[in-house]
Amino acid sequence: MAFTGIFILPIPVDDQDRALTFYREKIGMEVALDAELDDDWRMIMMKLPDTQTKIQFARRHEVSFSEEVPALYLECPDVDAEAARLKEQGVHFVSNPTELPWSDTERFAMFRDSEGNTIVMHATPPKG
Repeated sequence: MAFTGIFILPIPVDDQDRALTFYREKIGMEVALDAELDDDWRMIMMKLPDTQTKIQFARRHEVSFSEEVPALYLECPDVDAEAARLKEQGVHFVSNPTELPWSDTERFAMFRDSEGNTIVMHATPPKG
């Protein structure tokens, strides 16, 4: 296969600084790029540590998702522990950790980011 990953995924935001703070301080992402784009907008890309995949803060009118369609899916080793950590930081959860309807070994939960986007967190059990 020629592709090795996703370069960037746009996430709609209203306030770039608020989103930057949320994704850096609550999610644990790193700033990959923060550069002036035009008079009122910056090119901000965030990435998870030790990965190449990035999200980019897009103007809300450029990209949109309904509340029922998640803007981002994040993988983590323990959904319950990560949900507890985020709840302690005041993150609003739409659904608490539970099993996927089609799998009794995979768990997920959904929360809202600082911009109102729905984010899914998912855990796949280790193979073995």
